[in-house]
Amino acid sequence: MNFKYFFLLFILTSCFNENKTIFGGKVLNTTSEYISIYKDDNKVDETSIDSLGYFEITLDSIKPGLYSFYHQPEFQHFILDKYDNLMIRLNTLDFDESLVYTGKGSSKNNFLMDVFLRNERDEVIINSNLDNSVTIFKKLIDSLYNNQYKFYKEFRINNNVSKTTNDIIESAILYPYLSKYHSYFIRNNLNENDQNYCLSDYKKKISFNNENLSHFKPYIDFIYLHIYNDVKKNNNFISLIDFNKLRLLKTDKLIQSSTVKSRVLRFHAIGFLLQREKDSTNNQFINIFNEVSKDKKLNLEIYNLYNEMK
Repeated sequence: MNFKYFFLLFILTSCFNENKTIFGGKVLNTTSEYISIYKDDNKVDETSIDSLGYFEITLDSIKPGLYSFYHQPEFQHFILDKYDNLMIRLNTLDFDESLVYTGKGSSKNNFLMDVFLRNERDEVIINSNLDNSVTIFKKLIDSLYNNQYKFYKEFRINNNVSKTTNDIIESAILYPYLSKYHSYFIRNNLNENDQNYCLSDYKKKISFNNENLSHFKPYIDFIYLHIYNDVKKNNNFISLIDFNKLRLLKTDKLIQSSTVKSRVLRFHAIGFLLQREKDSTNNQFINIFNEVSKDKKLNLEIYNLYNEMK
């Protein structure tokens, strides 16, 4: 089936499914027989891809927000609103760069992909400047962030954007740059005055309790680095275990949302266990982790990982 005919069929089908949400499209050079949609950790639906690479998923009801589609071994975040009729086209040989959305709901997702790709390009520039002075580094980050946000303001002029979509896109722009700030602080052991100077324009935009972003990696990366930097900066630890205990306690104190808190604690725990310290050290960490975390399901997951890595 020619892609333009598939697109026409998609549009005609959409006319008869105005009260449903549709996610479909074509995958070139498939690496799996299936494509699936997730909301947070929950699989919403899954369908097979036909021999020509086409698929379609129809959803009767959804909660608007951030979703992910998986075509193993790759995945990508996207925004889904009620009654969107969204079609993708991608080539797995160049997954992110080839991904294009069409149909109802496509403009916000094409813009979100542009944000992700700009972040990747900017990261290369930022990484080559991590040893520069505070003034130069701040000028660079602020310029890159303001540039991204200028594009978004122009996008909003010509596109109706829901509160949920606005929150996701603004966060996708903001948090990767804040993470780079914290990486710079950690690398260069910046004092508190210099850190406040760098972050002064952003502090009112930061939230540590946004449950809509609890499974958005750039957001969790930012919180993880913020806590790591904060504990390191205060320098009130005398050992590896002490340092990691303070990180867990800081997480517990800083974050009120149980969902976000569990995601960050999980990130801490997996990162620590992957360092493969001696068993007595890991055992100490697990005991502290179980005291801090109130999420029994998470505690069991981390304990099982600890046992598997012995």
